[in-house]
Amino acid sequence: MCVSNFDSCVCQMKTPPDRSGIIFEVGAQLEARDRHKNWYASTIEKIDYDKERVLIHYRQWSRRHDEWFHWSSPYLRPLERVSLRRQGLNASCSQPVFVSGTKVLACWTDCRFYPAKILRVNRDDSYTVRFYDGVVLTVKPTKVKPFQEVSKTKLNIGPHLTGLTNHNSIDLNYFVCVCVCVCVCVCLFVVW
Repeated sequence: MCVSNFDSCVCQMKTPPDRSGIIFEVGAQLEARDRHKNWYASTIEKIDYDKERVLIHYRQWSRRHDEWFHWSSPYLRPLERVSLRRQGLNASCSQPVFVSGTKVLACWTDCRFYPAKILRVNRDDSYTVRFYDGVVLTVKPTKVKPFQEVSKTKLNIGPHLTGLTNHNSIDLNYFVCVCVCVCVCVCLFVVW
């Protein structure tokens, strides 16, 4: 935007937001999510300061797949530090470390956090967790956070189960059993 005075022109250029781990400059590396919801290692090809967007090139893909993203888009994230993981070094010392058997909140594929229990800590610092509905999944350390006990409020129990307010183990097991039975009956009815 340019504010014009007859004597001088003072130009103010828009600047990209300060996002942890992402450097907004041509050639910078990051990860971007495509239309099919897959994350790929990418580079910034161009920056459009007027429209506040960046042109992203998915590495190892044709340039015809390049896409424009608003620079504050949630579909842009820092490049994962694979080389540090291979060396056994921890890229982020501020991440809490959990041990097997710990109750945590783990990120499901819908990007929401649900209560889970850590089954094991893997060599690459990822965690294998079991959600309260029985689903087992391996998640990155950035997708696990401490469990905070909440009393008498609506909880998300698992990726498929929501709205259970009394969450002791007997009620939870009964609820999961009923849900599984209903799903099996529906599937049998559809097949028949």
